[in-house]
Amino acid sequence: MKRKLRYAGHIMRGSSGPLLQLYLEGKIERKRGQGRPRRNWMDDVKEWSGSTSYGDTKRKAENREEWRDMVANLRTEDDTLLL
Repeated sequence: MKRKLRYAGHIMRGSSGPLLQLYLEGKIERKRGQGRPRRNWMDDVKEWSGSTSYGDTKRKAENREEWRDMVANLRTEDDTLLL
């Protein structure tokens, strides 16, 4: 979880260049299959950061210190099992 959030902050701040950010923000137009919608990468990032939208998550990531503190204080399922 922590590695995924650190990498997401890196991408959303634009530190890795425009191509990865375009890949993360871009939409692929296609016909969606039947059934339950798949869970995507950003759904996890939004849930773990406590955000409701991509824009809100991106604004949080732009403040590097706040994002770093949020990731450092993240509680994982493994941590809760140890308590």
